Amino acid sequence: MGLAEYSILIRAAPDVVWSTYADPARIPQWQTGSPTIQDIRGGPAEPGASYVSKRGPLSARTTVIESDPPRRLLTRTDAHFGLRFDVESRLVPSGNATRLILRAETWWPGALRPIGKVIELAILSSREATKELRNLKTLIEQRPVPPSVADLT
Repeated sequence: MGLAEYSILIRAAPDVVWSTYADPARIPQWQTGSPTIQDIRGGPAEPGASYVSKRGPLSARTTVIESDPPRRLLTRTDAHFGLRFDVESRLVPSGNATRLILRAETWWPGALRPIGKVIELAILSSREATKELRNLKTLIEQRPVPPSVADLT
């Protein structure tokens, strides 16, 4: 088992971060590797909902295990070669921003455990996770902000 934790501060309210982060149709806009999302079942971030992410010839199915919008999301992904990873996402308000905290656990089947670490370093690297979170931050923070009531008076 591998364990990693990442976080980023995004200048937006938790519900705004949630609406982009928890929507599988938006994944290609911020994840690396040019994923295509297929076979979306159920509503975004609804327990039991799932989707297939394809990157080249490889595909993985992600299923929502638990959801508490816009605070917490737990997903399980069954990927290539028996790899499974669980991601707990927490959205914590912080002033006028939201801290998105991801905790990822990877699980490899018995015979593949020894090479699992090598593959994790190559595919699930900290650099890629950081890049994806920065992409998400940029995507969300570039959204047009509706005027507040004070701005209209």
